[in-house]
Amino acid sequence: MVAQKRTPTEKGPIQSEYVKRNKVTSSNGRFSFKKDLVRFIKWPKYIRIQRQRRIFCQKLKIPPAIYQFSKTLDKNMTNQLFHLLSNYKLNATKKDGKSLKKSLEIKKPKNTISIRHGIDTVSKLIKNKKSLFVLIANDVNPIECVVWMPTLCTKMGIPYCIIKNKSRLGSLIGKKSTSCITLTHVNPKDNEYLEKLLISFKKNFNERYSDAIKRWGGEKS
Repeated sequence: MVAQKRTPTEKGPIQSEYVKRNKVTSSNGRFSFKKDLVRFIKWPKYIRIQRQRRIFCQKLKIPPAIYQFSKTLDKNMTNQLFHLLSNYKLNATKKDGKSLKKSLEIKKPKNTISIRHGIDTVSKLIKNKKSLFVLIANDVNPIECVVWMPTLCTKMGIPYCIIKNKSRLGSLIGKKSTSCITLTHVNPKDNEYLEKLLISFKKNFNERYSDAIKRWGGEKS
């Protein structure tokens, strides 16, 4: 829109089409406007490291032996698995006086511990084919400690699966965390429940091992 101009013959004030708007100011007389200062925020150091590490991992090519640990057991099967293993915890005895007396009266035979943990112990049981299945944590540091275990389980024909969170495996043996555990025997009443889990382990991990060991992770060039 352009303001009307006055010709030399016309007299009187100029009539403008512009509309005067009042300036919106704050209490101290300055202009008020929306301030978006997100881009000026200095984030904490640990957040900056997390973001840089995520970008770096996206650009980095991960070897197949390490990338297979990113594929873990689904949530539904994990809950069923730990429901079974809760009956075989090493610290399953209660602190009540009656339960302690019963545990003292009943003498358990030697070598009846069903859950075994530790890399050396688990590897020996796998080689001797005494383990029913093996659970491996995906967040072991350094990962080289357990990176060879899926290969050993596949070669010896032992079902295995990769579980999230090593602290969850440690809760089964009364420790903060552990890298891997294995089950040596179960009660006869749990055999049917165990067979379903073993079928799932073989289908999702053992049978897919040959494909997983060829697949690289990270950004594709």
